[in-house]
Amino acid sequence: MSLLSAIPQGALLLDKGLRITEINRPLLELVGKPNTDLRGTCFSDLLANPSPALLAQFDIATHEASPRRLNILLTTKNGQLRAQLTVSPYQDQETQWLVMVMDTAWSELANQYPAHTEEAQAFARVANWQLEVATGQVRVTRTWYDIWGLPPTETLMLEDALGLIHPDDRPRVEQALEQAGESQAPIQVRFRLQRPDGSECWIEGTGHIDPRATESDARICGVVMDITERYRAEQALSHYSEILSASSERLAFVDPEHHIRAVNRAFLNALDRDYDAVIDQPLGRVISDQTLGAALQQALERCLAHAKEHAEDLRRPGPDGEPRDLEIRVSPHRGEDDQLAGAVINVRDVTLVREAERRLLQSAAVYAATSEGVLITDPEGGIVAVNAAFSRITGYTEAEVLGRNPSLLNSHWHPRSFFVGMWRHLLKHGSWIGEVWNRRKDGEIYLQRLAIHRIVDARGNLLNYVGVFAEHSATLNTPRRAEYLAHYDQLTKLPNRLLFNSRLEHAIELRQRKQIPLALFLIDLDRFANINTHLGPQIGDELLRSVALRLRSEIRPADTLARLSANQFGLIFEEIPGIREAESIAQRLQNCLAAPFHIREHEVFVTASIGIAFDPSTGRDRDLLLAKAESALRAVKQGGRNAYRCLAIHTDAAAEERQRLIGQLREGLERGDFQLHYQPRVDVESGRWCGIEAMARWNQPQLGLVAPERFLPLTDDGGFLVELGHWTLNRACEQFQHWRSRGLPVGRLALNVSEPLLLRLDLASTIARALDTHGLDGDQLELEFTEGLLLKHSDQIVELFAALHQLGVHLTLRDVGAGWLAPSLLRRLPVGTLSIHRGFIENLPEAQEDLDVVHAVIALAQSFEIGLLADGVRTEGQRELLLTIGCPHAQGELYAPPLPPEQLEHRISQKPAPRPPKLRGS
Repeated sequence: MSLLSAIPQGALLLDKGLRITEINRPLLELVGKPNTDLRGTCFSDLLANPSPALLAQFDIATHEASPRRLNILLTTKNGQLRAQLTVSPYQDQETQWLVMVMDTAWSELANQYPAHTEEAQAFARVANWQLEVATGQVRVTRTWYDIWGLPPTETLMLEDALGLIHPDDRPRVEQALEQAGESQAPIQVRFRLQRPDGSECWIEGTGHIDPRATESDARICGVVMDITERYRAEQALSHYSEILSASSERLAFVDPEHHIRAVNRAFLNALDRDYDAVIDQPLGRVISDQTLGAALQQALERCLAHAKEHAEDLRRPGPDGEPRDLEIRVSPHRGEDDQLAGAVINVRDVTLVREAERRLLQSAAVYAATSEGVLITDPEGGIVAVNAAFSRITGYTEAEVLGRNPSLLNSHWHPRSFFVGMWRHLLKHGSWIGEVWNRRKDGEIYLQRLAIHRIVDARGNLLNYVGVFAEHSATLNTPRRAEYLAHYDQLTKLPNRLLFNSRLEHAIELRQRKQIPLALFLIDLDRFANINTHLGPQIGDELLRSVALRLRSEIRPADTLARLSANQFGLIFEEIPGIREAESIAQRLQNCLAAPFHIREHEVFVTASIGIAFDPSTGRDRDLLLAKAESALRAVKQGGRNAYRCLAIHTDAAAEERQRLIGQLREGLERGDFQLHYQPRVDVESGRWCGIEAMARWNQPQLGLVAPERFLPLTDDGGFLVELGHWTLNRACEQFQHWRSRGLPVGRLALNVSEPLLLRLDLASTIARALDTHGLDGDQLELEFTEGLLLKHSDQIVELFAALHQLGVHLTLRDVGAGWLAPSLLRRLPVGTLSIHRGFIENLPEAQEDLDVVHAVIALAQSFEIGLLADGVRTEGQRELLLTIGCPHAQGELYAPPLPPEQLEHRISQKPAPRPPKLRGS
């Protein structure tokens, strides 16, 4: 039994009758029976499938007495185990066979290496390590913690790893690391490890300085292996060479005169010689490979001369001609009198280990040098590592993102369903590849090509998610780029006024549903014009960017910060507890701006005036909220600036007034106070009328003519918007048919469809009945929908647009630029025209930011081959500009304001269609 104890895996000896004569502890623990129960029993009792063909393999009469491998099902204490037997002849008085038992999972895994490097390292008790010389931080693979007996930790320092090394061996390890860092000497060292649980093991460590690392970023990389079992076997090698014949490592014992005294079968097989031809022969005489022989002789001489272990690697062709990495290790052996009795030679195939080390170095080099951003998270989604390209693309350093969720890059351009689909695909298939719109640290939204992979271990447990992305080139002609230009300030990358207003309306709707307070901040930088005058506009621009970054750092991710004008910023705070909290935020914002800004060697100080509107109610009047904030801001400026003021909105009086107007509206609808006005649409180049838009007006006896933006919300609250919609549709169709019957060139009739009408009417059938009743064709009618409805009711819109398209109705998206336009949805819809929001047209051609938005919308329409209409054209200069940049149709006061039917009819019948104004210089 003492002989078998040197073998690390399960082993047993069989006599000629295949009865067990000896069995070692690993196999006893595996089968779960004591030695007394198994000794003398038949070997077939351990087998789950003791077939005659299998047992016949042990018959020397029919099979040659030579080593062979057999596959079996072994009965263990935990059930059945597929195993591989190495059966070797063993001749003495009783024993005929030595049987080594190995779990087949190991051999199968070894064949798959390096595809499953992590699993192979766990089975082989091998781990990679990398030491950052400057910081002392050690990065290791998972198996390293198993070897050291430590739980995995996020940060591992060198002193923590060295602390468990045996005190007698620690100086040798520290010296090897120091020499590797100073002289780039390779590391080859053995040492004892004292684990926290009290156990002791032997470790073999190798390593070298990373040649690709810079001097300031020096790294030492290497491999450690748990060699406890091998070390014990080496100690017993000189006495029990026969018992180690089944080992795959080439082992030999050589005396001080270099004569071979003991070898194992693997050594003999490599030499292709028998036992008698090798024993007692000089080592140099039996090694036919001159390169290997020279290396062994040199290592042996050094080992015996200094009584120290010597190890080195040698790359030689293998049996199949492919290069293999061999590790030559020669260790001194002392006798019972502690005198040097010779050396143990161990030649080991370390191809897999070295390949793992090379792959680690290659992966590290690619990871650091690739131009693609790399992001690695733990199973819970926390970021654990990023590369330099990630920081370059996103603007975030590694320290800023470690431990955070990748959602900090979310641009909020994709609907929730996009990410739900992405994660479903990732969990089902293990990877996902596609395009994503993300946000940089400075707020800029950009398109990236992203690939996400799920990393699991051998047992299917999730280890990491790895994302690799590259910045996708998005030109000015792409729809997404157009959206970005329309909604974001180009200087600060913050939302502009249009997007701010859209988010404010959304916040008001949310507040109405949840009945939560809302605060609106307007922030003006005091005397900002002086900075532009004295330091120049470039300093002013950089100051605005710095102010934007500083303000963003003081608010929550869910809060909206926007640049509204040259030196004015807007803030929306939802779910704010009360006025005191709003005032506390204002004080904090002023404090953060009080510190000096360092801009191009200038130290610049700024102060801010802040006006706050606090609305604790559940109303939804955006204009009232903005008016209150502007009023508070004016009061601060009149009081000397550099302060804040908060005004709360009290809605009792406003509610009473609203109810009174609703009552008047209902009376007006019954009394016939409502009428339709019509505004012509023209071809910008020819000046000819191509259509008319019908607009409802309320002619209230006391208030006069009331605009639709004032009374339409009230009709919705009063519950008679659908009734008004029916009246508008039928009255407009009736008037339009009357004009056409008289031959008047009115073109196409356009009607606006509000959200309540979309939700409460069977719109397609209602339109079909109206067309049939008034004798109109579908292509004579144009229906306009705001772009916000596309995202808010996308499923309903797709179905409705398809039905209207079958009727021949022309479809237009109006107020484009004021909300969120989804190009992916737009591509699926039969939209014929995009109508540019009048807010972008009114300040042309002087407003460069508005012009950028108009350019972007035109690029979007051209990319989708959709018609264009500019609303709100007032001047000849605007008309010339639109003609130049490619907008073919327009409407506005330049051509005609909204007119009652009689006035519009008079203009058409009494005067020819307006001729196009002359271009400048013509």
